[in-house]
Amino acid sequence: MKYSFGFPLMAHPQNPEFLTAAAIAELAQAAEAAGFDCCWLTEHPLPGDRWLASGGHDALDPFVGLAVAAGATSRLRLLTNLSPLPYRNPAILAKTVATLDRLSGGRVILGAGVGYLQSEYEAVGVDFEQRNALFDESLEVMRLIWAGETVNYQGLNFTIANSTGLPTPVQSPVPVWIGGNSKLSRRRVAEKAQGWMPMPNPAALASRRRSAHLETLEDLAEMVAYLLDHAASVGRSDPIDIKYMDLETGAVGTPGWNPDRHLGNIAAQAAIGVTGMAAPIAGGTRSQVIDALHQYGEEIIAYR
Repeated sequence: MKYSFGFPLMAHPQNPEFLTAAAIAELAQAAEAAGFDCCWLTEHPLPGDRWLASGGHDALDPFVGLAVAAGATSRLRLLTNLSPLPYRNPAILAKTVATLDRLSGGRVILGAGVGYLQSEYEAVGVDFEQRNALFDESLEVMRLIWAGETVNYQGLNFTIANSTGLPTPVQSPVPVWIGGNSKLSRRRVAEKAQGWMPMPNPAALASRRRSAHLETLEDLAEMVAYLLDHAASVGRSDPIDIKYMDLETGAVGTPGWNPDRHLGNIAAQAAIGVTGMAAPIAGGTRSQVIDALHQYGEEIIAYR
């Protein structure tokens, strides 16, 4: 099992204590020292006020934030969890990812998704109805660019003619983990990606998030089975990373934290194919989060 740490920034409004380069660097270093494999940031360039008021959250630019984390660490992988590919021109996004991967020594994992906030699509000037076509196009174009060879491509909204993108990423391929619970997302993972990031999604929120509901281990097992069956049907034999989380055992740093039950839930998820755990870390200050990271390392990561 691999363990990931999400910076404590998925809130509205965010805690200013975490909104500095020093905070990102210090937390990344603490996660690395505690044995974590990966750190992550999400992406919302301009979320709507209505979504924020109903439980949404603000976000740093994930690539800038992860660059700060990269400069403070040597081993920790850098994950966008997740970046909606249609928001950006694929040539620009390919350059951003390649640059971060090159300067970090090959530590990027591109967590990618379609996105579901129509108001945000409108704010960045992208047609919401084209989101699925744009996602597939972006992934195809970025892989062509990352190869470091001449690219010719006619896209929905752009043309690439006799052009080459250098420098290339260190990794070949750059790992792409696709988020989303739908069957389409899982088919994309099986056919085009290295990993899958399902999201707990109560039935009451499924329509709002435009994604299939996912509440129980049985729900997850059915989704994983579909993913693996489709991978086999297209002739795929290499493994697929699956990153999930545990919402039943509280968070480290809170009275409800139950490490023994958490270890049991990790084992149950691993038995159905989950390979990565998003650690439940709490804390209102940097010192509290750092203490929680070290506690998780001692109580959970040390036993893998």
